Amino acid sequence: MRIFLIAALLISLFTYAQPAPVTYTVDNKNITLPGKKYKSGYGYNLKADTVLRLVTLNWPPYIDDNLCNKGWLYQLTVSMLVKRGYGVHIEFYPWARAVREAELGKADILFPEYYIDDDVISENILTKTRNQLLALSEPIPGGDLSFVALKDHTIDYDGSINSVKNRVMGVVRSYKNSAKLDELIDQGEIKTIVANSEYQLIHLLLNGRVELIVADLEVLRASVYKSLLSNRDKKRMLNALVALMPSIEYKNLYYSVTKSAPQWQSILEDINTEIANMRANNEFDSFIKNKKQQCYNLG
Repeated sequence: MRIFLIAALLISLFTYAQPAPVTYTVDNKNITLPGKKYKSGYGYNLKADTVLRLVTLNWPPYIDDNLCNKGWLYQLTVSMLVKRGYGVHIEFYPWARAVREAELGKADILFPEYYIDDDVISENILTKTRNQLLALSEPIPGGDLSFVALKDHTIDYDGSINSVKNRVMGVVRSYKNSAKLDELIDQGEIKTIVANSEYQLIHLLLNGRVELIVADLEVLRASVYKSLLSNRDKKRMLNALVALMPSIEYKNLYYSVTKSAPQWQSILEDINTEIANMRANNEFDSFIKNKKQQCYNLG
């Protein structure tokens, strides 16, 4: 089983790296906005007075350059900003690079972000905290952060981090996990191997280099869904992964607006207004379900 899974992970995935149209609703009317290749990313509504530069990462099912519609979060983000009159220039990077672009003021918005405590120091400007450089939006739906193992594991997990802290864990570079887990990692009480993405985390686990990986299981699953494997092989791979219960914690998602932008407060206010409108109209669940179903259907 493990030999098959490792081989399957190495199959190339990338078939959808083209501009994706973004469809959203205004006054009960569907509007489809075509995208275009722009600089090293994609552009929308580029004739607007203010064009914002956004940086993100490949993190399916939320967002990914190789999904058929780039993911529900991509669709949501572009539509919210265009409805507020902005142009959008969006680029995909490894997460550490995306964080750097935003913290140094080279990008207006970094997303998706987990909640950041006030005492978290920037990795790029060591005299500043993350929250001194970036302002978090109101939350939007996210997912469960969990310890994920192979289904045939023999790990005795009682729901506490202490019960597994002697296990070698895989984590993604520059991700913020739970406060307790990150504290133990920083203190050297948990041995970790760092990966650049969830896709690499799966590889570490299947190769036996780690016993657990710290991830959102839905993100791991989506890395398999978007591959060119047959449905049968996808199901076999998905069945090899299991999230230990209970999860570490539920993680909402946020937008981070760089405070280097002169108009950062108005940008943040516009984002929060759109989030509040969607929440008041109970639109998040249906929007997410619709966008996910466009790309994921194993039958």
